[in-house]
Amino acid sequence: MNFLPMPREVHYGDGTFHIGYQTPIVLIGTAPSALLYANMLKDTVNKQTGLGLSILRGVNAAGAIVLEAAPTLAADVYEISITPENAIIRGGSDEAICHGVQTLRQWILRHGANLPALQISDKPDFANRGYYLDVSRGRVPTLDTLKEYADLLCRYKINQWQLYVEHTYLFQGFSEVWRDETPLTAEEIMELDAYCNARHIELVPSLSTFGHMYKILSSKTFSEFCEIEDSEKLPFTYTYAGDHHTLNVSNDRALDFIKGMMTEYMQLFTSRKFNICADETYDLGKYRSKPLADETSVQALYMRHVNELCCFLVERGYTPMFWGDIVWRYHDAYSMLPKETICLNWGYLPDQREHEIQVLAEVGATQYACPGVCTWNRWIPLIRNSFDNNRVMCKHAKKHGAIGLLNTDWGDYGHVCHPWFSIPGILYGAAFAWNADSLEFDEVNRAISYLEYGDASESFMQGFTALSNNEVFDWFHAIRYIEQTDAAMKAKLFSEVDVSLIPTANAHIADALSKIEASITHMPTAQRDIMQALSIVADGVRIWNEIGAYIAMDFADVKAGSALAEKLETWYFSYLGLWRSVSREGCQYKTQAIVSKYADLLRSRVYLTTPVM
Repeated sequence: MNFLPMPREVHYGDGTFHIGYQTPIVLIGTAPSALLYANMLKDTVNKQTGLGLSILRGVNAAGAIVLEAAPTLAADVYEISITPENAIIRGGSDEAICHGVQTLRQWILRHGANLPALQISDKPDFANRGYYLDVSRGRVPTLDTLKEYADLLCRYKINQWQLYVEHTYLFQGFSEVWRDETPLTAEEIMELDAYCNARHIELVPSLSTFGHMYKILSSKTFSEFCEIEDSEKLPFTYTYAGDHHTLNVSNDRALDFIKGMMTEYMQLFTSRKFNICADETYDLGKYRSKPLADETSVQALYMRHVNELCCFLVERGYTPMFWGDIVWRYHDAYSMLPKETICLNWGYLPDQREHEIQVLAEVGATQYACPGVCTWNRWIPLIRNSFDNNRVMCKHAKKHGAIGLLNTDWGDYGHVCHPWFSIPGILYGAAFAWNADSLEFDEVNRAISYLEYGDASESFMQGFTALSNNEVFDWFHAIRYIEQTDAAMKAKLFSEVDVSLIPTANAHIADALSKIEASITHMPTAQRDIMQALSIVADGVRIWNEIGAYIAMDFADVKAGSALAEKLETWYFSYLGLWRSVSREGCQYKTQAIVSKYADLLRSRVYLTTPVM
């Protein structure tokens, strides 16, 4: 597999095109923005061959690499022709030329200065190929990191991106909400929006407007809008924050409050889409809005609020988007929403069923299928799960006429998974959204190993995959266990952890790291720093497994508990450095508090104390 995504048509020819120091990159009929893609190409040639090419406009194409506008082609089509005489990219639009450049860059990565002849004709299966990144529940990437994400998405032809925001934007009048956070500013979002636009990525605003509003609705300033009474008095836990804090739609001022947030936020983006989220409204109709729900129904409350926000957007020229996990149950009422609305239909199982997508397709909903990179609640993603999930969701999307794919990267329980560990999952989504034909797991992983990590042995992803399935006492159970105060519930939670698997799992981690270390030697020096991140996190997985085993022993070995506490604290110091290399502080202090609670728990028998849970 020479390319990722795989082009629709590739025909290999005879001979090669040689790139020399006098080979120019020539722009013919292209928009001024094509200079950016020409420089991408120039940079790839320089890194692979050491040659520094010049960029020209409108001159003889003989012996050149040519980027040419081709109005006769459809806007989403590009063609590449490589012969011994020249290499030509023709595109029906500026965006199509950009896509052709990414494909040619991969051919240069494979072959350096001597490019085998070929002919490519290509276009995507889905017009909308998106990535969704949680920047609210623990990790807020730095602006530089966000731009690195944009570069990655551009390389693999992903053309939509959403940042999941609950409270991590510097809203005016929200100082109580963001005072202990490191939120994104208006200037940063506008700068990122411009950066994305130049790379043909639509940065779509996404804002929680119904469920998942913990930080806002637990503040004294805005607690009146929370479904739960006295929400500002309740202590934080990851479990509680994730399961509650729905907007009280029976409050007459709640709708205007949300519209005010949306109005402030939408102005920062050039996109004319807006995702109102509206997922997992667990508390709706149970507390403050219960009298209204009893009078009408929970369905009526939900649909009324979503419809109000969708109409608000349509009136201002926006296309509304929202998550489909609630509405598929109310599919008979879907027709009350504006016809412009897009439903984001998510499901994350490796063998995810088609039912939710099917029932909404049958009532005429316009949909995106939304798989995931399978990173949440974990230190290392479930790589095979992500591949299978993206594959099956693309299959359902194509079968039921969905217009796009939005690959999700959530941050439940503090977003502890290192951002760059999501890359394989992101690329699976890119591969299937562009070319939904069946691809083999090992084949795609070999391509990722070479094209993204520069591993000439094409084995890196084999080791990474082997590393990904060894969390026995995983972060989900670690959080649930330490936050649970009921002894019986603690025991029930821990019964879900099969500690007998821990010795084998930790041995597998060592074997996987050995495989990765071998593949690292085949990578360019500049790309080997992934080893530092993997080594730190793999050590963390081993330590958490050991903690699970120690708890199962009922804290029997006092010295071992104290030693394990020190190991955990020392490891977290290294992990914190990894966090800060790509992210702001965000809510890592909450994760640090969990780590400290475990260290205290491990030492509790030493000092004959009972740690506060």
